[in-house]
Amino acid sequence: MRVVICDFNPLLVSVTGVLRMSGYCVFQAYDGEAAAELCRELPNIGLLVVDTGGTGMYTPALVRTARKIHPGLPVLHIGKSTIPGMPPGVPTLEESFTADQLLSAVAALVPG
Repeated sequence: MRVVICDFNPLLVSVTGVLRMSGYCVFQAYDGEAAAELCRELPNIGLLVVDTGGTGMYTPALVRTARKIHPGLPVLHIGKSTIPGMPPGVPTLEESFTADQLLSAVAALVPG
């Protein structure tokens, strides 16, 4: 399954590493615009991972854009709190998560 991760920061670099070591095919964008472009260009996206401080595009707008391209796309938000205006069905994983918590959250969104 292909996973697109929005933004390039230490937290999301670690998310990318954990998911890759767990067998996911991960594409990491450097900002929201690049993540939207990956969603437009790559077929079979199975998950979008966003964070609160994404750059280049307002995070809820990115989610709406990605879901227009891939209807029903599961999205995982990583942050300290929920984001106002986030579309429904986007769970938040608190930033102080373990690798097991991350993998459980991903498995809940994209059952294997």
